[in-house]
Amino acid sequence: MAARYDQILDAAPKFSTREYPNVDVNEVALEAGVATSTAHRYFPSSAHLLLALYRRQLLELRARVDDRAATARTDQQRARNLAGAAVEMFAMRLAQPAVNSCLSELVVPVEHELTALVGEVDELSWSILGRLAGDNERGRSIVHIIAGLVGAVRTGRLMPFEAERQLKTACEIVASRRAMRG
Repeated sequence: MAARYDQILDAAPKFSTREYPNVDVNEVALEAGVATSTAHRYFPSSAHLLLALYRRQLLELRARVDDRAATARTDQQRARNLAGAAVEMFAMRLAQPAVNSCLSELVVPVEHELTALVGEVDELSWSILGRLAGDNERGRSIVHIIAGLVGAVRTGRLMPFEAERQLKTACEIVASRRAMRG
């Protein structure tokens, strides 16, 4: 069972570059060589699929961040690592319009089955950056900045390099406040 789940997620990045309404679980299943009924058992909707894909990517990022956090000895190294992880998260969201739209625009009622998955993805993203920023609240702030910057790039208000520069500046500010509080 887990092998088919992974097969579907392995095929999903190709489709995440589309706009959210154009992601179809049936097409992903076909690309993965998996029966559509099997794909729908794991991913009843494209939102389920895209959130699971992003969760997988965040878990991979968390492994890299844990390695960086373990080797950072100074506040300057932590700030650099925070900026690097934030830029990676920004790049993931920018390169995957369907994932970004799902994260930014999906409205999920409190009682809906997707609520737990959305919450898990949010918590994971905050905790990854929080590990380097000092706490989850600082991580949450950086995630919100990332969402805003991706929106600004997607609407043409900012160029990607300018958004990255602003994100790095925000990370420096967060890291310097962490150092000031000690």
